[in-house]
Amino acid sequence: MSIKRNFLLAGLGAALLLCGGLKSESVAQETITWRVQTGWLPGNALFESVVELSERVETQSGGRLKIEMLPAGAVVALNQTLDSVRVGIVDGHVSYPSVYAGIDPGFSPLGDLPGAYDDRFQTVEFMYYGGGLDLVREAYATQGLFTVGVGTGSWEAVPSRVALNGWDDFKGLKLRTPPGMGSLIWERFGAVPIVMPQTEVFSALEKGVIDAADDGSLSYNFQVGDYDIVKHTLINSPHSNGIWDFSVNADRWAELPADIQSILETNMREVMVRNIMNAMRGDEAVMKKADEIGLSVFALSDEDRAEYRKVAVEIWDEWAGKSDLAKKVIETHKTFLKGKGLL
Repeated sequence: MSIKRNFLLAGLGAALLLCGGLKSESVAQETITWRVQTGWLPGNALFESVVELSERVETQSGGRLKIEMLPAGAVVALNQTLDSVRVGIVDGHVSYPSVYAGIDPGFSPLGDLPGAYDDRFQTVEFMYYGGGLDLVREAYATQGLFTVGVGTGSWEAVPSRVALNGWDDFKGLKLRTPPGMGSLIWERFGAVPIVMPQTEVFSALEKGVIDAADDGSLSYNFQVGDYDIVKHTLINSPHSNGIWDFSVNADRWAELPADIQSILETNMREVMVRNIMNAMRGDEAVMKKADEIGLSVFALSDEDRAEYRKVAVEIWDEWAGKSDLAKKVIETHKTFLKGKGLL
């Protein structure tokens, strides 16, 4: 009887282990689904790049995390995504820190410090090795968000109805700008800044609400159709290439297993480099067919760029007085720039 009893107990133990294993496997494979609103519309490379990121994350996590990337305005307006993530209306956003300068002026230099960098990879170095990402995370943490990572693309171009050969051509120009310091700098050069979301630029150019736009990269502007409307563009604008962020509700981030957190952070680094290379290649392609599409291309002289930086630094120092975060961010930028011999 004891042998039979032991055999039955052993069998029961094996069955329990098997059931436990199946239960663990079921828990391990439980799917987490996020809805993330982006700041872009389908049809441009930036939107497609984060859709591809979501597909890679789903594959690499074995299907445990699915991310639905939503286009701009799908749930709320761009300037409302931070609050919608904080309260859980959506799980995350892909946006620009500078959009939230109204919450704290320090968000503006986190998203873009106009006139700061001479090369887009210097921006990457600042973000990942100069303390930039830590500051972005610190700022968003006060709002209940965690920043997975940041991205950038190419130098911005300025599509325009008129030729922009130098600063005199900006006087009286109705110019779309993002909020923050960039708007103040353009105003110093005589432009009439009109702050609006990037998604409204095409319509505003088409209707004549604006004469020109401090918009995206040359290739981005081409993709969204700006050069179907206007036939002049300033390239390599001294307005530094902006930073976008992928941030999620802090509680949702904390719920993720550590390996999926690592997958997300690694993929954000990869997409940053890929976006830069795609933008560089895209800009080159547009330049090659500029004559074909009737696009007149202009670049500022070294003297004009130096004048822009001089004004920009004055604006930085004024902006630093707006909040403790603004001062901390700008001083961190300046320390990094001085260490690189750029300031």
